[in-house]
Amino acid sequence: MLENINYRGDYFQITLSVPAISQEVQQGQFAHLLLPDTEGILLRRPFSIYDADADKGTISIIYKRVGKGTDLLAEQVPGREIDVLGPLGTGFPAPKPGQKVLIVAGGYGCAATYLIAKRFDNDGVCMIGGRSAGDVLLDDRFAATGQDVQISTDDGSAGHQGLVTELLTAELDKLGDNDDAVVYSCGPNPMLKAVSNICVPRGVETYVSLDEHMCCGVGACFTCVVKIKADNDDGWEFIRSCKDGPVFDATTVVWD
Repeated sequence: MLENINYRGDYFQITLSVPAISQEVQQGQFAHLLLPDTEGILLRRPFSIYDADADKGTISIIYKRVGKGTDLLAEQVPGREIDVLGPLGTGFPAPKPGQKVLIVAGGYGCAATYLIAKRFDNDGVCMIGGRSAGDVLLDDRFAATGQDVQISTDDGSAGHQGLVTELLTAELDKLGDNDDAVVYSCGPNPMLKAVSNICVPRGVETYVSLDEHMCCGVGACFTCVVKIKADNDDGWEFIRSCKDGPVFDATTVVWD
């Protein structure tokens, strides 16, 4: 571990020296972390890879202090050895040449989408939603990539008072020719369903990173299965979010 700093409120940023992993990270992938020699931490914890620097051999992760495991992680100091498995999962595909990139992120779903803005030169729009101003993350870092950053909060303490999907609808209305747009989204599943319901009927290419509980991270335990449309009698099948996702084409997801 190179650093473990308080980013904002209950949110922390950890940076790890993992040269081999840093070379392979695709936007939207995740890593599983395990603190060796700690009682009570039985399984690895999955975290979206927020940033990766292949030259420095590092990856960075944004996490929220919400329970015993993340409390313990927040107490670790530089120099601590951490067992890292990754990069895992299927990430977001790159935008096609000329596509307008629209990022819709809720809470620390921002972490999974940041590399899209950093890696792909575009004049895109990043829409970030949260309950309050303290839950709006990485807005300054998205802005530094050249994104037009728009903020919404439930309580109106920052930006637009209302849902982040209202910002998305307004942007799509302005675009007109939605064939030139691609939407990348990560956040709570109800938000992702709303994004899909807005974009899919318009024919907008849309990718969502599903928020499912993961244990093993490699597809062995089947705790993170999701419903995906399939060509069978039922019209759907269960597949593993950690292995086949967490990013999916929104047109393939069965929203219960």
